[in-house]
Amino acid sequence: MIENNVIGNCKPGFQKKRFQKLKRGEVNIDFDIDLHGKSILEAENFLDIYIPKLQLDNRLVGIIIHGKGYGSGKEGPKLKSFVAQYLDYNPNVLAYHSTVQKDGGTGAVYIQLKKI
Repeated sequence: MIENNVIGNCKPGFQKKRFQKLKRGEVNIDFDIDLHGKSILEAENFLDIYIPKLQLDNRLVGIIIHGKGYGSGKEGPKLKSFVAQYLDYNPNVLAYHSTVQKDGGTGAVYIQLKKI
């Protein structure tokens, strides 16, 4: 969901209280992923490899930095839109939401991964 440049989604079964904490940035960050400068294909390949590794290491809460899309031209923020779609459809992602300003604002998302 993209609304006022904020993206986020909470999948069924994820506790609403935990989602509210994620939205407010009241979580312990286990990892961060910076996708700046990557093409959509590079970002997808990177996330496909890295997310399962994070789950195996039990590193389940983190930040994905996608940028605000200032360099994307007329088409708008390509990576940001891709990240939202990718996270919506990835079964290993329980919830995500744009970060608070101190963590990047609408240029990054908090992400909660499923425990395996």
